[in-house]
Amino acid sequence: MRKRYIILVLCLLTSVFCSYGQTLRSSYFLDNSLYRYRLNPAFAPNADYFGLPIISNTGVGVYSNLGPANVLFPKNGELYTFLNRNVTLEEFMSKLPATPAADVSFDTDLLSFGFYSSKYSYWTVNFGLSMDAGIGISRDFLEFIKSGAPDKSRKYKLDGFNANALASLSASIGYSRELSNLVKGLRVGGAVKLYIPAAYMSLDLGDSYLELSDEKWVVNANANGLISSSFFRLVPPKAPGQAPDYTFNTSNIAPAGYGFSIDFGIEYRLSVGSIMDGLSISASVVDLGAQFLSAKYIQTLHSAGNVEYNGFKDIDASKLDQMNFKETLNQLSEDFLALANFEEKVTENGIQILSTPKVYAGVEMPFLNNIMSLGVLYTGKFSYNGRVTNELQLSYSLTPCKWFNLGVSWSFLNNYKSLGWIMEFSPKRGINLYIGSDYMFFDVMPKYYLPVDKIWTDVRFGITFKLGSKYI
Repeated sequence: MRKRYIILVLCLLTSVFCSYGQTLRSSYFLDNSLYRYRLNPAFAPNADYFGLPIISNTGVGVYSNLGPANVLFPKNGELYTFLNRNVTLEEFMSKLPATPAADVSFDTDLLSFGFYSSKYSYWTVNFGLSMDAGIGISRDFLEFIKSGAPDKSRKYKLDGFNANALASLSASIGYSRELSNLVKGLRVGGAVKLYIPAAYMSLDLGDSYLELSDEKWVVNANANGLISSSFFRLVPPKAPGQAPDYTFNTSNIAPAGYGFSIDFGIEYRLSVGSIMDGLSISASVVDLGAQFLSAKYIQTLHSAGNVEYNGFKDIDASKLDQMNFKETLNQLSEDFLALANFEEKVTENGIQILSTPKVYAGVEMPFLNNIMSLGVLYTGKFSYNGRVTNELQLSYSLTPCKWFNLGVSWSFLNNYKSLGWIMEFSPKRGINLYIGSDYMFFDVMPKYYLPVDKIWTDVRFGITFKLGSKYI
């Protein structure tokens, strides 16, 4: 029984954890901000530095087209959940997006440092951990939760259900070089990153469905899954109707594959002895690469089954206290976990997981001797399925003194419209501290202060030690 619940929890975890970015776009135009070189490797910090595990740079984010407004409904001064009878099925379904989905992110630095090797050259080295995952939810399943068993037979398709999760270690080295001896104001940079995937899991329910009526429930499963891990494997059940087992062998931990990506960037800052002095134009491409999962550790799974349950219509409300609910629930658990029976398919080929490359292009104009500036930043994100997300960001940066940075940004276009910000204490020597977010929601329900739109938010923070430099 205990193993059965552990398997269920592991399956749920594959749909919960994930990770998006490694630095704040709100810092792109802050010259003294420490980690903006990860947006454009041509940028160079203003001092040598080193960062300790976790505390130096950590980010968490939630990115979903579902939000409180999809499941909570204010009416007549009260707030009802979508399950309440005061909320109609039509009201609930009309609020749902076409393809409900969510991603959650986490990434952190395990060790990082950077240094000037000359007046013109800056090097960065980083070791990190990231977890990326997402889940898609079937609209039909959400309709089923709301409406329950119908008066007449109704089939609910589950083809929108899918989940995936990837955990990876990474190591990178970057280099930025000023080329003013060739072209005044020109700087270029690049970085190479090596990935070590630790584990990958995916699940797709395909054409599985629920067929319900007032007399019986039929659950038909036709699911495909994949696990890539050197230390965790599912074990097929020994007999039909039994739940699968698993093995967890920490003595056999090894990389599930390998991967790489490259970054490159350029910055050109005008210096023409006019009002346009300091105007900068920059562009970069980051995370251009892929991860390759070794066939040795890949386990491909297929599950097909059918469970029929017709005991609901025979429940006598007057005899509820005489029913053995524990026995009934255990039987239901056995029935539905029988759908987890699967056959393992042998694969001789590894799997390639493409990265999600990003393109940045920015223009910045400083004012008042670089105390403040205005900038426009374009971001293009390219997903492995060919979808491109475009975003524009208007930024205002303030540096009232050399050790304090403040940035505020407004993002719009075809992504989530949101306010971003960063506050950073950045002396040339001493403790560098920053905190900020690229996505903050402010459009909230009156009285309840819950976001009206989808949930699209993140937060990043870090404490790093800056050592100064003899070259600047």
